[in-house]
Amino acid sequence: MADLRPARRAAPGRSRLEDRGSETLEIILILPALMALVVLGLQLAMWGLAAHALSLGVAEGGAAARAQPRSDRDAETIVARDVHAIAGSLVGSLKIDVRSLPDNFVAVYGIGEVPTIFPGLRLRVSADSAGPVQGFRAGG
Repeated sequence: MADLRPARRAAPGRSRLEDRGSETLEIILILPALMALVVLGLQLAMWGLAAHALSLGVAEGGAAARAQPRSDRDAETIVARDVHAIAGSLVGSLKIDVRSLPDNFVAVYGIGEVPTIFPGLRLRVSADSAGPVQGFRAGG
């Protein structure tokens, strides 16, 4: 069977034998760099989703802690539930701290770790939310 592909012409002063294997060399050089960029993009997306989930969870937990005089466990439960609902198991080693601050303020802190694709890389995400306790005060 005859080869139906159009014949490539060599550049002036170069023979086709000099170009032989150049596509293989290009693939060997470009493909690993392209794959590394794709994997780096995936790692960035995982970190971004984990940071977003923790930020929203801590904001919800902080709002709940400020809205009613709840226990610290309720705010921690809300943060953990929201982070798990948004990011699943993407935020590991989740630590949540609810503190009462002076002048009737409440702060919620959260920190967690993101699984990494690259060995030896350690990524953490953190978020905090603070504000005054919301409630009615007797006027006087």
